[in-house]
Amino acid sequence: MHQPDPPGVAALVGHIYEAALDNRRWGDFLSAFTTRLNSHAGLIFANDFTDRSVEVSAPGNSFFTSHNFDPLFSESFAAYYGQRNAWMENPKLHHEGKVVTSSMLYPDHYLKKTEYWSDWLRPQSIFYSAGAIVEKRDDRSVNITVVRSEAAGSYSPDELWVMEVLIPHLQTGFALHRKLHHLQVLSHASANVLESIPFGVVLLDEAAQVLHVTLRAHDLAAASGLLRLRDRGAVQCTLAANDQVLQRLLHEATRTGTAAPGGAGGALRLNGLDGQQLQLLVTPLPSWSSPFGTHTAAAIFMSNPKVLIGSLGGMLRSLYGMTPAEARLTEALVNGRTPQEYADGHQVSMNTVRTQIKAAAAKVGASRLADLVRIVLTGPAVLRRAGA
Repeated sequence: MHQPDPPGVAALVGHIYEAALDNRRWGDFLSAFTTRLNSHAGLIFANDFTDRSVEVSAPGNSFFTSHNFDPLFSESFAAYYGQRNAWMENPKLHHEGKVVTSSMLYPDHYLKKTEYWSDWLRPQSIFYSAGAIVEKRDDRSVNITVVRSEAAGSYSPDELWVMEVLIPHLQTGFALHRKLHHLQVLSHASANVLESIPFGVVLLDEAAQVLHVTLRAHDLAAASGLLRLRDRGAVQCTLAANDQVLQRLLHEATRTGTAAPGGAGGALRLNGLDGQQLQLLVTPLPSWSSPFGTHTAAAIFMSNPKVLIGSLGGMLRSLYGMTPAEARLTEALVNGRTPQEYADGHQVSMNTVRTQIKAAAAKVGASRLADLVRIVLTGPAVLRRAGA
């Protein structure tokens, strides 16, 4: 028969997942947790059994925090007394997913003979503690601990049961916190990489809605007046005839990017009445591509066709081992030329162009033209050219 959760646990679980989404709220959880456990202070910290060091805070997005500890005592714990913590002397008593009490970890009648008690615990009226060992990897554990006075008595089975019920949620909350922080860091890194590409880049989700627009893309669209970009909105051409083609390409690309059957995007040349031009290359992105934590299904690479990004041939040959002919063709494709335009301009047959595309794609680890162009656009050849 399922045993109902202890009173107040549901609210604490809510606090955990709120904090996982917003690291500023781990203090709110710890405060509520400390109160529910009838304690006067609490701590989320890491302990390294190898050198007895502790980590009670960390820069950036960290769940390490304390509640109701005097800042001076927190500092002395991190700097000195954490290494003299009698309750952390024996790593064999600490197992992931378990709840422990101070009495389990060190005999109560010996505690008052330690430096830890006389210089750190006693001035704060601390004698008993209870802790949940949320994680234990090799010699490092991550714990949430509450403490109280000797007069308050040891922790009861009902109080320890609260901690046991919360451990799976804490483990999930910590893992989710780390995942979101990782995605945030990855998002910043991805944005920096995209900004270094000498093309404008727009990333789109499965519904062809804008996820990210680089500064260069904003500038190119504004200067030409041929494209409208709306954050979290649709990409539209200002001329209806062009927009009809663009929406078809976007539909094909997002369907391909989400592993549905369909085409693979394509190139589109926008021409304004006053001579403005904008070259668009719409390409699907692979289903695993999620640099911003949200699935990115397609991308638009844009450039001014009057300002071609040349001088890629040597880098394409040295980086990917392309032949001179394959490098020339790939450079043309990256600049928005279609295979037919290249064939006409270089007076070669389409069969020859298709053979060269297949060979060049294989050398960059792709199997189709769209992936060849995408990999080169976001790869070291273009990035090196931008740096130069």
